[in-house]
Amino acid sequence: MLLYLFSLLTRYWLSLTGARRKRLRVGSVRLVYYVLGPEDGEPWVVLHGLGSVAATWGKTLFRLRRDCRLIVPELSSFGGSEIPGHALDIKDGAKVVARLIEKELGRRPVTLAGLSLGGWLAVRLALARPELVARLVLVNTGGYRQQDWDAIEQLVRVNDMAGVERLYGAMFVRIPWIMEHSRGGFLQAYTSPVVQGVLDRLTPEDTFDDEDLRQLRMPTDLIWGDRDGLFRIEGARAMAEAIPDATLEVLEGCGHAIHLECPDRLADAMQQARRRVAPRTARTSRTPRTV
Repeated sequence: MLLYLFSLLTRYWLSLTGARRKRLRVGSVRLVYYVLGPEDGEPWVVLHGLGSVAATWGKTLFRLRRDCRLIVPELSSFGGSEIPGHALDIKDGAKVVARLIEKELGRRPVTLAGLSLGGWLAVRLALARPELVARLVLVNTGGYRQQDWDAIEQLVRVNDMAGVERLYGAMFVRIPWIMEHSRGGFLQAYTSPVVQGVLDRLTPEDTFDDEDLRQLRMPTDLIWGDRDGLFRIEGARAMAEAIPDATLEVLEGCGHAIHLECPDRLADAMQQARRRVAPRTARTSRTPRTV
């Protein structure tokens, strides 16, 4: 029932944006994804986070769809995709999203944007297939190896309402109304096979370190909530220092789930990322900037 409701809600909301719902088969995966925006618009692929759905990008999609060709996949069965294990992990996710880019855009390089686990997947894809990625936008991204992974594990392994409260404390400075009244559903999502399966399949080899980040040759914008209690701002600053062509924009007073807590400011920041530097496949090195 939970999966069915998630799928219905995301399908309904995205229909309001004019998005077309499509499917792609990659091996045993039947991926649901949405396409919106003008065909000749700047190509973007946008990846949601753990336990989430495409529609949670909210106002960002409304803003970007005017000028961008947006490809928004559902990375788990919450959004209607049919996936062994219920959700794409980092390794398989990078392969499936690469195939999606090839199918929809003919290998035309894209701006690849990801939030949390979606940002982690985006980094891994950019490292594996840099020819497909013209620009990276990483929002409160996971995966950076130099972090307190024991503390992160304790937060994301939710087993009861006390665990929900702990994770809410890391995700939000001010809990949005919809999340304030969705604690039960959140508990169901995070104790489901969808979320637990992804967490069980993550390995240290999926993470990335400074040496990996130094290989990223595309312009990269990091957007971070300064009060993120899951992937802390210190890690974002270290990532920005390691990536040769990086900008870090810090959103003050926002937690981890800035797409829910600070949606207008996130939409502004992603539009600013578009204006700050044009996507390109070649680059000249520069010092990371903090905005």
